[in-house]
Amino acid sequence: MLPVNTYGVADIKFEQTSTSPSEVKITLNVSPDSPNWQAYYSRLGGLVLLPKGGLSAVQDLTPPEPSGDYNSANSANQNQKPTIGTISLSNNNSQLLIQANQSIQGSGNLDRRTGVYSIRIPNVQLSESLTGPQLGRNSPIYELNVRQVTADTVEILVKPSLGVRFGKLSQPNQQVLALEVRSLRIPNPPPNTNPNPNSNPRPITVLPSPNTSLPPRTSYPPGSVTGTPRGRVLVVIDPGHGGKDPGAVGLRGLQEKNVILPISLDVSRLLQKQGVQVKLTRSADYFVSLRGRTQIANRARANIFVSIHANAVGGGRSHVNGMEVFYYGNRALAAAIHGSIMRSINVVDRGVKRGRFYVLRSSRMPAALVEVGFVTGVEDNRNLSNPAYRQRMAQAIAQGILDYIQRKGL
Repeated sequence: MLPVNTYGVADIKFEQTSTSPSEVKITLNVSPDSPNWQAYYSRLGGLVLLPKGGLSAVQDLTPPEPSGDYNSANSANQNQKPTIGTISLSNNNSQLLIQANQSIQGSGNLDRRTGVYSIRIPNVQLSESLTGPQLGRNSPIYELNVRQVTADTVEILVKPSLGVRFGKLSQPNQQVLALEVRSLRIPNPPPNTNPNPNSNPRPITVLPSPNTSLPPRTSYPPGSVTGTPRGRVLVVIDPGHGGKDPGAVGLRGLQEKNVILPISLDVSRLLQKQGVQVKLTRSADYFVSLRGRTQIANRARANIFVSIHANAVGGGRSHVNGMEVFYYGNRALAAAIHGSIMRSINVVDRGVKRGRFYVLRSSRMPAALVEVGFVTGVEDNRNLSNPAYRQRMAQAIAQGILDYIQRKGL
């Protein structure tokens, strides 16, 4: 016997019939004013019970008194709200499971701009001993925030790691919600890859309710990249232009040098967090010649050189947008960066191309030049003016460099 207490239904009873062990009888305790109810087979499996005339016909009906057939344990249990006690990753990290001690229902919404998936669960409370997954370096989830937003509503915000997408929110059974997790990463790292044994896993973060005065818990900086190189790899990051040379100037006066410097600084920071040595050809707004840029890389005997730029086109062609990556000799580095960006960011794909740029021709190591977008394009200009978008671009470029390092076993 389960309570319903809505749509004019007090409760629903399931019982094994005495005539056949393979038959079950379902009984609805409905309001005297209720229309007849019907059962339909669902194409998704199971039965659907609906009143004639649809739910609108019973929206305002008051349920009758419960039939009183509950046992004492059920009655006590139903007087308490369902409690969420465990959030875990299962099925080889392909599902995030939210488990409660009673029946729950929830709805999910994906923010396509940030990739964050929000789950709201009504008529539920959080357990004081809530346990969650340990979000280590290789976890498909970067950040997991949980809070009781009202007295009876829980909100869960799930932020994916780079190269991860979320699918549908489903309900395997009445007490469990499951969020599909799709990883686009390389399935197996190369042999002898040694993750840092001292890296601390990121715990689940339980945020205070809006109406409480608790201090905020530790919050982790947005964005991460994954992939630990085996040795000390030196990467030179080259933010193009600078100082007296603004580079391309786009809509609303957006200057290329002001777009690519923060992206380059973020790429450097993210790589260094993964144990990669990084040199910048410039770390602030000053001018460096083309020859000076490649000299920095060649003299340091760098393993990788990546130059970062923003594009432009004249003639008022503001409809031209998109990202492209150039190479001169070997295509592999450019392809790795291009693939990472396309997996992570919704941007027009202009492909991987061979180019005779000076910094590519004069570099003595694998080199790539990334054009992150058109400052003259309506869509790209809006995105490149957004610090959050620039940070996501930096994460994607850094992940592409790490992917190349892993594949080459550096």
